[in-house]
Amino acid sequence: MPQPEFSADDYANPEAPEEERRLRPDHPRVRDHSYDCSRSTQELDLWKGSLVATVMEPWDAYPDLAEIPEDAVPGPSLTLFVKERGRGPGYVADFVYKAADLPVTAHGILANQGSGLGIIELELWRPGWGYWDDFGDFVGPSEDNAPTAVSAPITSDVLRRIPLGQIVARAQAELADQSWKDEGVITLGRPQDGSEPDLAPTSAQALENANTLAQPAQRGRPPLEEELLHRVAHAYLREAINGPGLHRRLADLFDRPEPTIKDWIKAARERGYLSPAVPGRRAAGPGPLLSHLAKESPRPPSA
Repeated sequence: MPQPEFSADDYANPEAPEEERRLRPDHPRVRDHSYDCSRSTQELDLWKGSLVATVMEPWDAYPDLAEIPEDAVPGPSLTLFVKERGRGPGYVADFVYKAADLPVTAHGILANQGSGLGIIELELWRPGWGYWDDFGDFVGPSEDNAPTAVSAPITSDVLRRIPLGQIVARAQAELADQSWKDEGVITLGRPQDGSEPDLAPTSAQALENANTLAQPAQRGRPPLEEELLHRVAHAYLREAINGPGLHRRLADLFDRPEPTIKDWIKAARERGYLSPAVPGRRAAGPGPLLSHLAKESPRPPSA
């Protein structure tokens, strides 16, 4: 491979002896090693070892492509890349989002680290990004767009126009869908059922992980255990005969605040451990799931 030729303009000290000359600090060859890899190459690498899902197409608003108006503006596009080799704990997928009104392409990583699906990394790619090869040629977009094109600055307005909430919502709906188990996936243009051996185990595992981690987080409190409601019902019936102060006594017994005790009693009624409430009567009787009264106070649950 021939060595590139440099002129005096390439050096910070062109008058120095040849062995002592130093390239300018802002020279494309020395200013940043990231210039050795273009963004187009980085985007291409996302396709390697990935299961790909196109969530949003630029012309989704026009199902019949033959009827697209001449003045139509393409909509945004969103592509998901479920890497077979995860990028870390809770990793779900990479995404690439593009829109005609955005001067940047948004690349990010979706993960679930215990609080639901979210974006944990976000990277903005400028158009016209590339690098100079060993022959001094620019490698990247076409000459019409780079490297002479001036990239618009990233302002707060640009950041606000990146719909992170919509990206997460659309990605979650796609990633949580388990229809691939019945309908299969497309491998090299051929449908494959998820149970067939042609779908590599690493691919199937990646899809299983994505399905699990992309499930919507449950809202509200988790359901109470049956054993706890059984204990609450027995304690309620035992203490009810002692008159006023029932909730306070149960709060002391279970070491919980009175509002929590009231919620537990309500759940015990609804689940059949205590009888339904009767107008004008505060006490409850045993429900259909309570077979007998406890002879002793139950042991309260551990904190």
